[in-house]
Formats: sequence, C-alpha cells, structure tokens
Amino acid sequence: MANEENLKGHGFHERSVSEVREAQRKGGINSGKARRKKANLKKAFEAILEADVKSDKIKQQLESMGFEATNEMALAMVMMQKAMKGDVRAFEQISKLTSIDTKDSLDRKEQRERIKAIQLENSKRERALENNLETNMTVNFVGADDVRD
Repeated sequence: MANEENLKGHGFHERSVSEVREAQRKGGINSGKARRKKANLKKAFEAILEADVKSDKIKQQLESMGFEATNEMALAMVMMQKAMKGDVRAFEQISKLTSIDTKDSLDRKEQRERIKAIQLENSKRERALENNLETNMTVNFVGADDVRD
C-alpha cells in the first residue's frame, strides 16, 4: 500500500481545484524533462553508433567483408557471432530487427472488410430485435384494449 502520509487528503479527490491544477502542471513539466532526456540519450547513441570503429582489427574485418567500419556494424557483427555460437537472445534480437511486417496491406484490407461485415450483421440483428420488441409491445397493448371492452 502507498505511504498515505505523502498524500494530502488521501488523494486528488479531496484537493482543491488549484492544488490539482498545480500538481498537473508540475507533472507536465517533469514529463517534458523526461522526454527531452530520453530524446537526447537516443541522439547520443545514434551518434556513437555512426562513429568509426577505433579498433584496427575490427575495422579491417568489417572492411574485408564489404561493410562500413562503424560501431553499428561492429555491434551487428558481434551479435551475429554470438547468435551463431548459440546465444538465443542474440538470435531473437536479430530476428526482431530484421523481420518484415508479416501483415501486408491486403491482409489489413481483408481484416477491415471482415470487421465491417460483422458490424453490419450486428446492426441488422439489433434492428430486428428492436422491431420484434415493438411488435410484441403493440400486440400486448392491443390485447389489453380488447379485454377492457
């Protein structure tokens, strides 16, 4: 359970509008900082991966295979070597990175058409059910009038 001493009034439902607004503002500011930090980290890794390899041995290996001598290619080579030695995680990562989208546009179109057909069938059934209920109600009302006469 959360430390209730940290919660003023045990939650937002007991706070004033201005207190809630201030907490949301602070949360938004912190969220923006976290997003910028994550984006900067991503840019830093991209720059490092694009940089040239420092090791002459790895550089020669990559160039002899016809690849660019970047850290990205060196990392790919190491991952491939691990996968070939039986590292399942390395194999899974390679599979994940190289797999193409298994559903092509025709599969997606067919799926959308099936969904539309199901929705249409459901709406027809709904209307039939509503009409059936209205008919039963009319019969009941008509029958009730006949009994009174």
